[in-house]
Amino acid sequence: MSGCYYLLPWWQFNRLWIIAIPLIFIAVVSGFLSVLALTKADTTISPFIPQQTARLVTRGIYQYSRNPMYASLLLLLTAAVFIYGEVSTIMGIVFFIVVINHYQIEPEEKVLLTLFGEEYAQYCRQVRRWF
Repeated sequence: MSGCYYLLPWWQFNRLWIIAIPLIFIAVVSGFLSVLALTKADTTISPFIPQQTARLVTRGIYQYSRNPMYASLLLLLTAAVFIYGEVSTIMGIVFFIVVINHYQIEPEEKVLLTLFGEEYAQYCRQVRRWF
């Protein structure tokens, strides 16, 4: 047995970890970059108070995705499918996408459209919601 088994007994390396580890890395980096971009723009990072958005952030990671924080969470859930190897975890991904789209992203987009008007509408036409 390898030293990793004794140090980290939950670590049962298999080929699926080769996929999961990069997904986790990309998720953490993209989540960090999205929070950094919002902080630099001096606007709220809380998804629960979109009314307090001071600026429309369209640079950095936000030029590739309108919702990089949610996309990073989606990548973590996808990594979980490979880590646990259970097809049933895919239902968690589907549930996450449906709930986040309907109860979080759509209401946020309505608020941002009200706050930033045509500038936000143009941004939506240029940048995809997820990836």
